[in-house]
Amino acid sequence: MSQQPQLQNRRRRGVLGGLVLIAIGSAFILPPLGIANASSYLFLALGVAFAVAYVTSLNPYVYLVPAATLLGLGLGLLIPDWFRLKGDLPAIVFLSALALGFAVAFLIRPQRRWPLAPAALLAVVALAEVFGITVIPPSVQPYYVPVVLVGVGVYLIVGPRVN
Repeated sequence: MSQQPQLQNRRRRGVLGGLVLIAIGSAFILPPLGIANASSYLFLALGVAFAVAYVTSLNPYVYLVPAATLLGLGLGLLIPDWFRLKGDLPAIVFLSALALGFAVAFLIRPQRRWPLAPAALLAVVALAEVFGITVIPPSVQPYYVPVVLVGVGVYLIVGPRVN
């Protein structure tokens, strides 16, 4: 009797742990290579790690929102540097990229509408900034994005479970 691997009934092995370590290690390699903003690239690399986990996982939604959020954060931090944006443009690009990340999460899984809420909150502030309108008081601005992200995290933990 031959021994066949019994892989049919086993779940596929997760890749997220390894990918996160690769992302972190890669970010630590960047500064000695003369690449600035390694922490911004870390967000991007972690977003890619979660995106790969989303694509390869059997229960992927838990990876989709972190992937979209981290990719939005990374791009929102890097694009202003890549294009040497000045003035209010870096903040507008940052908020827009983060809003776009949540919108993409919705577009990929439209039956889950809740990502539209943080996308709208971020996009409204970014759009207001385009027109020079201050929606968030300056004393509260440093807390705005962190509070939105914490709210999203809490929702992911305690929100309703949908198949």
